[in-house]
Parts: sequence; structure tokens; C-alpha cells
Amino acid sequence: MTGLAVVDTGKDLAMPSQVVLLLLIQLGGLGVMTATTFMLLLLRMRIGIRQRILFAGGMGLDGPSGAVRLVARIVKITVLIEFFMAIPVFIGFMGRFDWQTSLWYSIFHSISAFCNAGFSPFSDSLGSFTSSWLLSGSVMALIVLGGAGFVVLGACWEWFRKGKKLSVHSRLVLSTTAWLIVVGTIFFMVVEWNGALSGLSPALKLWNALFCAITPRTAGFNTVSMSSLSSYSAFMVMVLMIIGASPGSTGGGIKTTTFSILVSSVFFNTRGSSKLVLWHRSVPQDTVLRAMMLFFLYLTAIVVGVFAIGAIEDFAFKDVIFEVISALGTVGLSMGITADLSCVSKVVLIILMFWGRIGILTFMFSLIDKENLDNVGYPEVSVPIG
Repeated sequence: MTGLAVVDTGKDLAMPSQVVLLLLIQLGGLGVMTATTFMLLLLRMRIGIRQRILFAGGMGLDGPSGAVRLVARIVKITVLIEFFMAIPVFIGFMGRFDWQTSLWYSIFHSISAFCNAGFSPFSDSLGSFTSSWLLSGSVMALIVLGGAGFVVLGACWEWFRKGKKLSVHSRLVLSTTAWLIVVGTIFFMVVEWNGALSGLSPALKLWNALFCAITPRTAGFNTVSMSSLSSYSAFMVMVLMIIGASPGSTGGGIKTTTFSILVSSVFFNTRGSSKLVLWHRSVPQDTVLRAMMLFFLYLTAIVVGVFAIGAIEDFAFKDVIFEVISALGTVGLSMGITADLSCVSKVVLIILMFWGRIGILTFMFSLIDKENLDNVGYPEVSVPIG
């Protein structure tokens, strides 16, 4: 799911290994709970209430009702999007390779992009296709679709077919995604106009700036080398990697909804409002506190990972923190130090990748045997802040 590779996928892995890698990417994109539940459906085995609840919670559903139907819909959406989007990707490759090679590359990139994995058979990812409008455009579309989340994709389909009103969750995901893409594109275009994007036509500069804004959302592909970016652009990439994709999607990060809730909460509190209201709906305080806890744990994991690798390796701080954030966000972008890391540092990245995929909150809650109920009330105290 991450795309951080210690070997060259296209040169060092034989075709059977690439097929196995692609299957793992597909399973990782669907998610463990989705893949397991779907296998039980295929085997016509009974799906218990506990598994329904766990799956519903991971997908952002209010309850277990409709969980099984959602599994079938997720698999259907995944297959349809990957199949139809592989067609323009295939056309994009046909100008350079024979049809058999183009077919395999189109299947590989379609699955890898939709699952936000970032693995590519090419050593420079998509660096050789900077001028390819169709190929890079198709990959961007797959990244955005995979990062939106299956619940949001289903809601958009229902809105398109039946005019069904979008939920607050769907609106929040779509609006936040749009803002991040627009702001990121403008930023990269301005900062890298005469830098990493130099040598391209104005239209291609805009197009590749758009790609730079989309790919850090846990995708891991790049048309512009990350090492060629300025320090300001590298910092922006790290911010986007931390935010990541959306809940119930194929991507990682703290999620777009967490970021939006934190920003909106700050905005409402500075205006003197004690409640967070989105589209005439009040967001529970527990949700805000959960978002704050997730963000704190995420930053803590980044700090610990950076210190752990920095104490062992002799790489620049920017390269190390970039690698750590990329691993935790399951992105796969790198400054090129992955293969040169020691075994201990690679183990640190493996742990971060594992946490990033299953979710830090999910991992922390799995360590708690039972919920601690606050049945005792205490007098309030005022503590100065700031």
C-alpha cells in the first residue's frame, strides 16, 4: 500500500513477483475487513454481528445495517473503476510499447493508482511521461477516486442517478479534497515555475503542478522527481501527505475529515462559538476530541520515527522526515534513501506503514481491554492556555 521500494519493481522483480505484488496492492486497497468479508460472502458463510460492526466502523457507517450490501458495492465499484480507467491508461502507453506490454502496464497502474499504492514498473515512476496528458490525467483521476472513499463514491452515484442529497460526510470530503487540490496546485505552480517545472510549456507546468498536488494524497506516483523540489515544496508535500485521503478509502493519512474538523473547530472557537456546525448539523464534541487525539498521536509517531531513524542513519533531516511521513501516510514518495537505509530503519518504516494502514486510533483502541466509563464527576478548574 505504501510504494516505498527497496528494489526496482520493473527490473528486479520477475513477472510472477509483480503479479503477487499487484494482488497484495488490490487486497490492501480493499482493506482487510472488506477482503475478509467478501471472501466469506463468496464462500456463503455467515457474517457475524461483530464483524459487521467492525466493518461498519471502519467505513464510517453509523451502524452495522447495510454493511454486507456495502461490501458487495465496494468490490463492484473497485472492479468497474479499475477496468474502465485502464482503457485510457492503455491508450497512453500504446505510443511507446507493444500492445501486450501496454496492457500489463495499464492494468498495473490502474490498480496501483486506484489503491493509492504508488508502485510502478518504471524506475522513475511516471517521470518519463511528464508530457503525456492522457496517461497522467487518468492516473490523477484514479488517485482522486480511490482517495475519496467508497461511501462517498456510492453517495455521489446515488446523487447522480436519483438526485439523493449528499450527507455531511460526503460534502466535507468533496469540499476539502477540492480545496486541497486547488491550493496545492497554485502553490506548486508558483514556487516551482522556474524550478522543478522549468523547461515545460505553461500548460504542462500547470498540469504537472496539479499532479504534484494530487499525488501526495497517499498515491506515491510522481512526474517530477521529489529530490528536484525546493525545500518549500517538499514541506508542502509533507503537509499533504499528513492530511492524506478520506475515511473508508484506499489511502492513509489523518484523513480529510479530521483535518477539516480541526480547522473548522479552530474557526468556530475563535468566533466564540462552543459548537461546531457544518451544513446546519452539529458535530459532537467527542468527534472533535477524537480528531485532536488522532492528530496528536500521528505527530507523536512522526517525531518518534524521525528520532529513531535519525539516531541510526547519516542522512539529511529533510530526507528522513520526508521518508517517515511518507511511510506513516502510506504514500510511497521518497527522496531516494529507502534502499540505502539499514535493516533497523527499515523495520521502523514497516511499523509506521502498518500503523498508517490500519489506523493509529484503531491500533491504540485494540490495546484497551475495556472502556473506562467516567461515572464520577469532579469540580472544574481553569487552566491558562497560550
